[in-house]
Amino acid sequence: MFEILLAYILAVFLLIATPGPVVALVIRNASMYGFKTAFFTSIGTNFASLLLITFAIAIILGAFEISPFALSLISIAGCAFIFYLGFSSLYHTLKNYQNQPQKESEPQCNKIKTNKTFVSSFLEGFGIAIGNPKDILFFVAFFPQFIHITDSILVSLNILVAVWILLDFCILMSYAILMQKAILLRYKNLIGIISDIILMLVGVFGAYYLLQAF
Repeated sequence: MFEILLAYILAVFLLIATPGPVVALVIRNASMYGFKTAFFTSIGTNFASLLLITFAIAIILGAFEISPFALSLISIAGCAFIFYLGFSSLYHTLKNYQNQPQKESEPQCNKIKTNKTFVSSFLEGFGIAIGNPKDILFFVAFFPQFIHITDSILVSLNILVAVWILLDFCILMSYAILMQKAILLRYKNLIGIISDIILMLVGVFGAYYLLQAF
């Protein structure tokens, strides 16, 4: 039983820590807008994960069913949203570079930081996580494999959910804290641009892979 739990912890750690749309979004918000914005973004992703976990549990207990086609449509919508976030952020960043003199670039970054609301950060995190194909696949297909860590399904589910939420939040916060280091703050604009490009690529390749399955 303990070996199954360790395997689950490792799987969750690798899934969350591996660079993907959620990590890219948190890094981008942390570097461009600060730790508090990244914090609320992570809260949004956590809330979305809770909904997906609830959805997976309902399937495990036989209370709900969903067709592979509907799941694919949700995933494609998620890819479109991921691409939109990366594209819109990259567009506004490059536009600000064009419109501002070089000497005013830093004050402009500070101005952008104040324009990012915590509600919009939460909604970004929620939107990108609720439609993340990687998370949907994990919760629906792999999550059920770990429900036998105890003799009680209810206890097992509570442990699995607690482990996921704790690791998810801690790992994302670690990325956000890392982005506040002075050496990285010097390159925050570049990091933000790279993160936006990663978001766009994830959206494009994720949608391409899903469409090939039709």
